[in-house]
Amino acid sequence: MCLCKRFANVVPLDVNHSACPSHPLNCRIRMQNQLKGPLLLIGLCLVLVYEVAGQRLINSTLSFPTSLPTGDYQLELAWSQFNGPIALASPPGETNQLFVNERAGRIRVITDLGNNIIQPEFVLDIRNSRSVNSGGENGLLGLAFHPDYPENKRIFVFYCHNQLGGLRNRVSSFLITSDDPITADPASEIIYFDQVDDASNHNGGDVHFGPDGYLYVSLGDEGGANDTYDNSQKVDKDFFAGIVRIDVDKLDGNVEPTNHPAVPRGNDGKAFYSVPFDNPLVSQWQQAGSNPDSNLRTEFYAIGLRNPWRMAFDNPTGRLFVGDVGQGSREEVDIIVKGGNYGWAIREGFIAFNNGPGNLTPPPAFGELLDPIHDYPRSDGQSITGGVVYRGTRLPELDGAYIFGDYGSGRIWALIEDPKDGSYDRIQITSYGSHYEYGIDPSNGDVLISGGDGSIRRLIRGNGGEQPSFPATLSETGAFKSLSTLEPEDGIFPYEPNVSFWSDHADKSRWVSVPDAQIAYSLNNNWGLPQGTIWIKHFELPLERGNPESVVRVETRFLVKTAQSVYGLSYRWNESGTEATLVEEAGIDIDYEVEVDGQTVSQTWRIPSRQECLQCHTAAAGYALSFNARQLNREQEIEGQERNLLQYLSDIQILDTQLDDIDGLPVYFSADNSAASQLARVRSYLAVNCISCHQPGAVASTSWDARPHIGLLETGLINGVPLNDGGNDDRRLVVPGDSNLSVLLSRISETHGFLRMPNIGTNEIDQSGIDLIREWIDSVSTGFLNWQNDTFTNPESLDASGNSDPDRDGASNDFEFLVSTDALDPESFWKMEAKVENHQVSLQIPVTQNRTYKVEISTDLKSWEIWPVGGNPFSIGEELIASIHLTGSISTDTFFRLQVTEQ
Repeated sequence: MCLCKRFANVVPLDVNHSACPSHPLNCRIRMQNQLKGPLLLIGLCLVLVYEVAGQRLINSTLSFPTSLPTGDYQLELAWSQFNGPIALASPPGETNQLFVNERAGRIRVITDLGNNIIQPEFVLDIRNSRSVNSGGENGLLGLAFHPDYPENKRIFVFYCHNQLGGLRNRVSSFLITSDDPITADPASEIIYFDQVDDASNHNGGDVHFGPDGYLYVSLGDEGGANDTYDNSQKVDKDFFAGIVRIDVDKLDGNVEPTNHPAVPRGNDGKAFYSVPFDNPLVSQWQQAGSNPDSNLRTEFYAIGLRNPWRMAFDNPTGRLFVGDVGQGSREEVDIIVKGGNYGWAIREGFIAFNNGPGNLTPPPAFGELLDPIHDYPRSDGQSITGGVVYRGTRLPELDGAYIFGDYGSGRIWALIEDPKDGSYDRIQITSYGSHYEYGIDPSNGDVLISGGDGSIRRLIRGNGGEQPSFPATLSETGAFKSLSTLEPEDGIFPYEPNVSFWSDHADKSRWVSVPDAQIAYSLNNNWGLPQGTIWIKHFELPLERGNPESVVRVETRFLVKTAQSVYGLSYRWNESGTEATLVEEAGIDIDYEVEVDGQTVSQTWRIPSRQECLQCHTAAAGYALSFNARQLNREQEIEGQERNLLQYLSDIQILDTQLDDIDGLPVYFSADNSAASQLARVRSYLAVNCISCHQPGAVASTSWDARPHIGLLETGLINGVPLNDGGNDDRRLVVPGDSNLSVLLSRISETHGFLRMPNIGTNEIDQSGIDLIREWIDSVSTGFLNWQNDTFTNPESLDASGNSDPDRDGASNDFEFLVSTDALDPESFWKMEAKVENHQVSLQIPVTQNRTYKVEISTDLKSWEIWPVGGNPFSIGEELIASIHLTGSISTDTFFRLQVTEQ
């Protein structure tokens, strides 16, 4: 930024701000004159709009079942008053209590299972006192009760917290000090280990006492991708990528752990736990001389796990089952044995993995790689949720079956062992979108499953379990009166969102049918969608880019809301565009020859599998991604008139809320909408294209949050640490001013070897989105973003843009930020004072912290050079200085220019 000032005959000129043609007073006068005419016209338009009331029609032709395939079982709602229930456990011997961890850092208890009584007080709340971090995959993740809990009242937890600006994983215990209400004392904490964690994913975080009385802790590989931190086959480094086993009672015969910064010591110099004498590395450590400074982590019981998300002991057999989350190909179930090495990052499931750190050599004590008992492809699901072995009485046919599921797909399976050969058969028994955890009702052995929707559900027998029948062709769905014109049936009305999800250059049309029920409206949260709501999206692809006459019909998708979730189906059009047929469950890839700028290229169009549909259409994302207030707050033709779609849904009572001030509600802005600020367009793009994964409780569970109603600085994007930095420690999610180091841009443009996002449903680059994100990153600084956030109520408004001048004083926001004037006060000016005496000019320059200043001179306003005086250029650091003086000689008719830059 610069300020130019001329000294004519070495006499400084004054500026009369009140005479400025853009002075606010003059602007107000002109606006009043201009508005006299249109005001009357606006009033007439309002009268015309309200003369048409609109009529709600209920569709009766669509022929889709409104429940998911469930086999012979279904889920029954048990409790729903929780916030992120992520661990379920009961004290030993207890049959009428269930303790529930909430991710944010609280423990609650159901004190009477038969009467569904939830204790209103928290058993433990360490959210603030321990700075619990519940972003990404973090939180209060694990809960276990000491085997002697009735006597010693000790509970054990695993949680993630921030300390000294970094993320740490902690295993500790607390003492229950009251039975009425059941309450733990935060001051009673005993810390067993507290480990630095450089990434927010792959924490494992489950804790269980085994039948041997020892505490087992599941630990992920620290995070990132491809075993970024080289932990998977290491037993002489930190506590990652395996199962550790420790003795919290410090029994005779067990040994002291080797020294490690994560293991605190008491006044006697001893750790608060010991290591079982028969752990795999203990004998090796003892043979080496029992040196406490040895790097061997004798706590390891098993290694080679990527992210062991939930483990469970089967009491009758003592076997330890673990669900290990895969990377890009396979998810796996393992039975953990002492000394077991489960292969990560040498392999993933049963297949070889070649992208891990080089030279992965299994340590001698864990030399043999053990096979999982089962693995499944990522087309079936994308994030295994380890389960429990069923030993209840109400479903005897499932006795001994391992009940588990998949967070990404929502599928729930039973893994049944063949007693003859020990092989396992997997069958789907029901579905539950975005579920976290499996537990056992101690009163009857029922399987309990908790979910991101805050509820805990019970597995029960279904009503016959017949698989629903889907229409075989598009004409049989009852969606359209005519397939040639795609005129919808009555009660199915068209809509378009403000910003469309990127779909590989396709043209899209949308319709929705809402049953005779209301949608629970919310401005910022997901809408409550009634069972039986059906969305329809039709895709046409231009075979000559930019030529709408060249389009061919590709597919028409349906998304059906059920009582608990959604399911998706797609119909592929024939070459003549006269009919479409139901695509198989696995989806299909279709290759097209497309003309682009005179060249023929091949484009692969992906019709997603039904499970791929559920990876984006999750509970956390509100199921229907384009059906929310910001998307539908727009004008479109309805019943022959231009009307606001959101207002229309309110007026005909599809929404349960009467909206009276549509103009005051936020909207999404497309990337090319010049009427919106750059930041508003960026936030809209990220919300529409990324929010299905990037928000609390979503499938990705990443370190940033794309929700539009939170502030930019709250999203975690700016200088946020990525889960995968591509091998470059300088990379951040967004590095203001440097798009080359910004992982966000790399992910959407597939550069620097990153997997492109979104990772399903698209194969083509969205160049307009890439350009928008790159230009925004390169144009902003951290300092300006903080200033913008502090200065403006809505930092995404046009008034908050860098080139805007909201107070009409002639200085842009960019300049007011650099010189620390008030962008909302027209009387707040930056002014450089000049004194001239005997051809000597003295400049008094108001300065701001962390800025660099350079004074340049010119005699013709064309060529500029640095004013050759002492102290020029100069920088101001953290010190508080009001102004700087520069003095030097000049000739007549000299122009001065000041360059100000942020350090």
